[in-house]
Amino acid sequence: MIFHGLEGKKLLLVGGLNNTVDLFDLAHRNGVTVGVADYNSGTLAKRTADYAHDVNAYDEDAMAKLIQDEGYDGVITAFNERLGPIVRRLADRVGFPSPFTVEQLRMSTNKKFFKHTCEKYGVPVPKEYEIRSIEDIDSCDIQYPVIIKPVDSASSVGVMPCFNAEELKTGYRNAIAHSKTGDAIVEQYVPYDEINMTFIAQDGDIQLAAVHDRYFNTEQKSATKAPDLYIYPSRYTDLILSRYSDKIINMLKGIGVQNGSLFIQAVIHGEQLYCYEAGMRLNGCKTYQILEVENGYNTFEHLMNLALTGSMGGYCKFNPKFRRWYATLNVLGVPGETIAEVQGEAALNSYPWLVHIARRDGVGHTIPADSAGTLVQDTTRIHIAADTKDELIERIDRVNKLFRMLGKDGQSVLLRPHDTEDIRKRLDYNL
Repeated sequence: MIFHGLEGKKLLLVGGLNNTVDLFDLAHRNGVTVGVADYNSGTLAKRTADYAHDVNAYDEDAMAKLIQDEGYDGVITAFNERLGPIVRRLADRVGFPSPFTVEQLRMSTNKKFFKHTCEKYGVPVPKEYEIRSIEDIDSCDIQYPVIIKPVDSASSVGVMPCFNAEELKTGYRNAIAHSKTGDAIVEQYVPYDEINMTFIAQDGDIQLAAVHDRYFNTEQKSATKAPDLYIYPSRYTDLILSRYSDKIINMLKGIGVQNGSLFIQAVIHGEQLYCYEAGMRLNGCKTYQILEVENGYNTFEHLMNLALTGSMGGYCKFNPKFRRWYATLNVLGVPGETIAEVQGEAALNSYPWLVHIARRDGVGHTIPADSAGTLVQDTTRIHIAADTKDELIERIDRVNKLFRMLGKDGQSVLLRPHDTEDIRKRLDYNL
């Protein structure tokens, strides 16, 4: 969707992660130029943006001065939970609109706050155990297995399932070490089917826009599993619509959400939903790329319009029961390997069913050695569309055959992709 009236405006993106680069093209097609501000120098985002500023985003005075001196018309962030409150306070200071309040943003910056808000509104969550120290583990009546997480981390960093007290003590130390606030949450471990629900708010009208199933890599031996494939629509879309979406929407209205895009991750066992995490931001899995094909609604463009004008723009009626099939392939790198060559992008871009390729890591990047089982090892996200299940599986196979990342000796630096025979078995439902 192209917005008229934005030509010539300047948008400041706070936090230039590599996976924000596709946002610049979306801004440019609306005549908007983009600057990136953070403390990292020479990043891919800064090399790609129209303007680059080496400024610490947490220095509010310096950021406010930058906006004034450079004549920016709006400020936004994309995929970083911790920057959400920073950007909201900055927007309030300089008089710019921003989608969520600082209090609402606690839903994604603090897992305990999210969980307790869910409980207040009757949204189901996993059972929680109150653990404030190592000593509490021995004195608390814990039914194992449990999972421990830093209350304020992302990308599965610091997360560990635990099957006994000794494992939980190790996991507690690890979670605390990865928490900015030194806090962790211990919950009932429910290793069942995982889904992601995208909600979009337009002037107080909140809708469930998409639900996708999360498939996980099983080749890699690690404490947690990294997702390697997302499929839309979810097998559980009807269940969510009939039993749970109204409760979640009532919660979001109850905390005062008016505009914006957010997502909630959950586990389903039978017909029981367990919500465990929220992101009051664009989802890094880039559902906005798929919503544009399905609905003609690119969420980032509407958030950009809000940041620049105070309005989300034209209203859209969403139906999460999609008319077509979509898949997002998460291309996982082998921890410790360095990318020397990338093959297949040009060939894939020639296919009309390719929605988008979002590559976050390029030649010369080393996949962090400690990234196993987290989204930090996700090098690329490739989105495709299909009219039938057979087409979808065929196109997944085609992507896996064509897209390659090689090391200096010509060896693959990627984990084996998801087995399409497993997908075929699990796609036992229809549009």
